[in-house]
Amino acid sequence: SIKGKPRQNLRATLKKKLHEHELISRFAPFEPYLYQQFFINRNTNAQTLHNIIEAVKNATSFTLDTESVCVYKKPNKPALIQLQIIQENLFSYVILIEVCHLPNPNEQTFKLIQRLFVYLFESSKNIYIWGSINELKKFSKFNLFSLNQIHLSNNINLQNRFKKYWHEHHPHQSTLLSTNNDISCICEQCLDIQLNNPWSLQDAVAYQLHKWLDKRYTCSSFDIGLDPTLFHRNSNELEHRNVMIKYAVNDCLSIHQLLIDMQIIDNEQQTFELFQQPELITSI
Repeated sequence: SIKGKPRQNLRATLKKKLHEHELISRFAPFEPYLYQQFFINRNTNAQTLHNIIEAVKNATSFTLDTESVCVYKKPNKPALIQLQIIQENLFSYVILIEVCHLPNPNEQTFKLIQRLFVYLFESSKNIYIWGSINELKKFSKFNLFSLNQIHLSNNINLQNRFKKYWHEHHPHQSTLLSTNNDISCICEQCLDIQLNNPWSLQDAVAYQLHKWLDKRYTCSSFDIGLDPTLFHRNSNELEHRNVMIKYAVNDCLSIHQLLIDMQIIDNEQQTFELFQQPELITSI
């Protein structure tokens, strides 16, 4: 029989799968607001990068996430940076930066990607992340930004803020005090979320937004090249990549919906007019 750590890992995996099944049965799938998606890799042209840079310069609020590839008995391999540039009227741009498929450092486009991060990591920029901005540290080896740069912006750990928010808005409700037997307590303890444990993004989306955020592709190979222009793909390969792309962008887009639902940001936050927004002409 399985014993020790392998047994614990198996038990944790089974518990996670059961929880995923429970959420699928209880909630409708997460649906994002309107967005436009772009890839940044060696095939991205200079004009598209200039337009994305202008969007970053004009915006004040962003969400950010990263994906890495699981490597057996080694540190995870950084593969993808997802950046959401929040606009007005619930619209946003989502940029997928494929760090395993970057242009040569001597090329102009590489320098433009570096410039993008210069504007992103400014003190006037609010970057919301589910966890710590330090998860970007392992990406510094690609020379798109320095370790010092990532701390120049106003980085907000929404995972920590959400835990405090939930604790304040959902204290324990005794069934003896409830006049409605159909109402069950949704405090952290009753949801089986330990006092010192952080909330998963999936649970936050489920209990705050009442939506199921699919997390079944967490350990996918995000380094294989998601942009269909990178390599020639057959229909099955394209379909597989589209599933991974949807997973990656929804992490950022769900954080955005939490920010609005928690009233941390509002839709009128960006005051510049529509005609001032850059026209990103290369669509997916």
